[in-house]
Amino acid sequence: MQNSIRLALTIVLAVAPFAFGAFAQPGGGPPPCWPPPCIPIDGGVGLLIAAGALLGGRKALELRRSGKSGL
Repeated sequence: MQNSIRLALTIVLAVAPFAFGAFAQPGGGPPPCWPPPCIPIDGGVGLLIAAGALLGGRKALELRRSGKSGL
């Protein structure tokens, strides 16, 4: 019984990543922006904002622990 469950789970996990390709939309039509070499900046900007927030929080924590005003 346990072996059949493991086999079924292995088959499902092996086939599932390939099944999502069937839901892909067909390509075609005009490019989503003009001029065509569109460069997404969303992920990079989000990472830079997160890094800045972490660095600022770390500096604020260091200043709070040292007792200095920081100005």
